[in-house]
Amino acid sequence: MLKYYVRNTNDEAFRQLPGYSDQSGLWVYGEQPQANELDVLSEQFDLDRNILRDVMDKDELPRLEVSDGGLYVFFRSVLRNKHGEIESAPVLVVLTPRVFVSLSLTNAISDQKIAAAAHMAPTEDQGNLLLATFTALVTDYESSIQRTGRYIKDIGHRLKTHEVNNSDFIHFVTVEDNLGIYSLNLTSMLTVAERLRDNKSNHLSREHIESTDDIILHLRQLLVSVQTLTQTVTSIRNAYSTIANNNLNIRMKRLTVLTVLIALPNVFYGMYGMNVVLPFQDSPGAYAFIVGFTAVLILLVYVLAKRFRLF
Repeated sequence: MLKYYVRNTNDEAFRQLPGYSDQSGLWVYGEQPQANELDVLSEQFDLDRNILRDVMDKDELPRLEVSDGGLYVFFRSVLRNKHGEIESAPVLVVLTPRVFVSLSLTNAISDQKIAAAAHMAPTEDQGNLLLATFTALVTDYESSIQRTGRYIKDIGHRLKTHEVNNSDFIHFVTVEDNLGIYSLNLTSMLTVAERLRDNKSNHLSREHIESTDDIILHLRQLLVSVQTLTQTVTSIRNAYSTIANNNLNIRMKRLTVLTVLIALPNVFYGMYGMNVVLPFQDSPGAYAFIVGFTAVLILLVYVLAKRFRLF
């Protein structure tokens, strides 16, 4: 679906047009575009059809291309589904003398987000619309990374109270996959931002380049956050493994001591169960003596085990 917007002055809001217009300063927004719509765009504004169609490739990575005087910039959006998994899709931004085009394979980056980030610049300021799209994408990444960070932090707190269960660590596989997607996309978009800052195609003004520096700084900060979260996940996994092994060792020690304590009385009960002559076998207090002696022996072994920290 294609939408056509225009804003001629800083004082007015974005105005949606009923359809195609040949006026200058036009912004075309496309969400989940179809192949025939891309062909229409190519014919209306003399755009490179092959590059436009690359936006329909779900695996298209961020890159920057120049064709026939037009600047084509690919980004990747981020969207979290109901299972907590990150879904990423390409976003294409095109700058030409006639039109600014933004195409998204999903609804992750909406026209409202771009308009909100564009402040009050007119649609003729294509560099501002490009940076607004970039800023909206980076903001989505920041929100998603912060949500992932809160989940990891919650797991870390729960680990201190031993409330972590196996499902949490199974979900860590999803978290690590998400962190990998963050890192790959942010690194690729950082490269694109650095190429935009070089401005070899002369599509950006000095003010736009300064804003690009801010985006580059933001991307680097997010990459550091992703690396920190990855290390935190590894630390939590190692801590849980260490705690589990330590608890297992403690249980095995306790079971060993318990086995020894249970086996001691059976030595004497087994001897007095034999059909041979034994001391005190004719004494009326033999039973009480044997039971008392084994109880004292068990207590003595228990005290010695505690003293030597066997459990």
